[in-house]
Amino acid sequence: MLDALFKPRSIAIIGASNNPFSIGHIVIRNLTDHGFKGPIYPINPKTMHIRSFRTYKSVLEVPDEIDLVNISIAAKYLPQIMEECGQKGVKFAICHTAGFKEVGEEGIAREKALVEIAHKHGIRIFGPNSQGIQNSNPEVSVYANFTFVPMNPGAISIIAQGGGIGEQLKLHLYNVGVGHRMYCSYGNEADLSMPEILEYYGQDEGTKVIIQQIESFKFPAEYLRVASAITPHKPILAIKAGRTSEGSKAVSSHTGSLVDQSAMATAMFRKAGIIEFHDVDRMVKAAIAMERLEPPKGNRIGIVTNTGGPGIQAVDESVDGGLELATWSDEGKARLKETQLPMASLGNPVDVVATGGPDHYFHAVDTLVKEEAVDMVLVFFVTAPFVDLDAIANRICEVTASTKKPVIMVVETYKKYYSLIDKLRHGGVPVYEFAEDGARVLAAMTRYSVLKNRKKEDPPQIEVDQKKVERIISKYQNSYLPQDEAFQVISAYGIPVPRFVSYSGDTAEAANKVGFPCVLKVDSTDVVHKSDEGGVVLDIENEDELAKAFESMKNRFSDPKTRFLLMEQKPGGCEIIIGLTESPGLGSMVMFGLGGVFVEVMKDVMFSVAPLSRPEAREMIEGIKGYQILKGIRGKKGVDIMAIEDLLIRVAKLGSDFPTITDMDLNPIITYPEGTSPVAVDVRIKVK
Repeated sequence: MLDALFKPRSIAIIGASNNPFSIGHIVIRNLTDHGFKGPIYPINPKTMHIRSFRTYKSVLEVPDEIDLVNISIAAKYLPQIMEECGQKGVKFAICHTAGFKEVGEEGIAREKALVEIAHKHGIRIFGPNSQGIQNSNPEVSVYANFTFVPMNPGAISIIAQGGGIGEQLKLHLYNVGVGHRMYCSYGNEADLSMPEILEYYGQDEGTKVIIQQIESFKFPAEYLRVASAITPHKPILAIKAGRTSEGSKAVSSHTGSLVDQSAMATAMFRKAGIIEFHDVDRMVKAAIAMERLEPPKGNRIGIVTNTGGPGIQAVDESVDGGLELATWSDEGKARLKETQLPMASLGNPVDVVATGGPDHYFHAVDTLVKEEAVDMVLVFFVTAPFVDLDAIANRICEVTASTKKPVIMVVETYKKYYSLIDKLRHGGVPVYEFAEDGARVLAAMTRYSVLKNRKKEDPPQIEVDQKKVERIISKYQNSYLPQDEAFQVISAYGIPVPRFVSYSGDTAEAANKVGFPCVLKVDSTDVVHKSDEGGVVLDIENEDELAKAFESMKNRFSDPKTRFLLMEQKPGGCEIIIGLTESPGLGSMVMFGLGGVFVEVMKDVMFSVAPLSRPEAREMIEGIKGYQILKGIRGKKGVDIMAIEDLLIRVAKLGSDFPTITDMDLNPIITYPEGTSPVAVDVRIKVK
């Protein structure tokens, strides 16, 4: 439990100072200004008093027990300080001090030694190189942090690896009158891990929404486990900083080259049911609504406005975000006609026009929330000076108080009428500045509803020949498998392959096993793109053509160690790619996409974390932009989607069973309409 960190009964400040610009001084000021309920013990051997507090030369002089210490002294003094904290029985140490792993090898060694001392005494370390923590629970009210944004009670808890982004999140909430529950910026994560903090937030009854900024995943598998247990009960909103992977190692497989930090984070977030954002502003705006409102039951939106242009913007953004414009029942149409001005537009959006007053707004919103075909309502209001603004706010609050459907407002105004916004927010209505903001927030809430309610299954049990794969893979280290053995590996896991033989020139025997037409390939781990280098001959129709092709290929690839493969040539179809790549600390990532230009140029692919359930496999298939091609377009029959699901599940199981596979491409896999099995006609596997 982390109560000693987030609910400390007493705090000592090591590095406390009368210098108002020092971290130690600021921490004391924040604790006192925000009414920390426990005793505060400044530690400074050179002065008697700090901010009316008596100081102590060491924690060993403090007469009472200490739950938590905040440390902001030079790194070289920390080993001695940690020993003293251990002797005192301190439970948690927030280490603000920098100069550890972030500065290189010397700092890494210093950090490791510090953790060893702490663990020897049963102390947990938060940080180092960290801001600290906050807990706005009035029973605790702890601001053990050196930042500046005032702390007000709320239900949104924040975890930020980067302190600057964390402060942005708090500042935006504060500026719109929304408090936060708990906050931390955890720095180097030398001891206390981010998943431990996340789990603590998940168990906190006062936390309704969790927002995260993440720069790196130190324990991705643990993060996935913890987050997956939280999201069915409360939303997690996350943003991954540093989504590109500039300078990453070069890899020859499509899968390895396409996966990066962004793809890994997206795959983890989706598997765990986390709502991913690429924009801090959009994330925090969505969190504000999710703190106050229930998620929608579906994706159908109703829009009310008093001016046309913003209503159009709301429609466009809603549709772009996956929402569907609701239609009204006959009863709803009749009620709108009865309650609105004659010049009002009664479609979707409902335009109550600029002269629409409190009753017009009330009846428009009330009608929409009572419609079965409406799951959420967006209300746009430009503050016309010829209507009763306060009365409109009161009537909208009246409607929202009587419904569980999410209703949010967009108010276009200036500071003279800011009291209107305050009234709405006080009534529990989230308020935003632009129509697009409101639509995006509702789309994000819908994404969470879909993730929360999606079908959950365990990966299916399938028959595979694991021992055969073990025998093959155990022969290789840090190398690619010859293609004939790579085909044997995937075939052992039930992935259909063409008939093939390792070919050395015995034309009659090989042709008898494979048949015509057939394909001759060079089987060399040094030849990555076989077609580009003349290592593939297609459409071989007879033994004479095969003999000529083989002679030509032998001359092109003259190394006596080079092997060749003769394969049955499968008829054309829709080409897809499925791959595996290693993700350290997480396991295997599965990649899926259409073949050819779609993966080469458009990079239209989806990643997921192995193993896969059937719904997860289907989600990958439906997630690519080219899904409609698989379903069938312009009179062309679609392919067997269930068969592709099965392939994904089998590839994912192979990756889970054999984490020594670092890269694998099945490219292309030729797929056909239902009734004809897909087949992998090329495979490339690399093992550790």
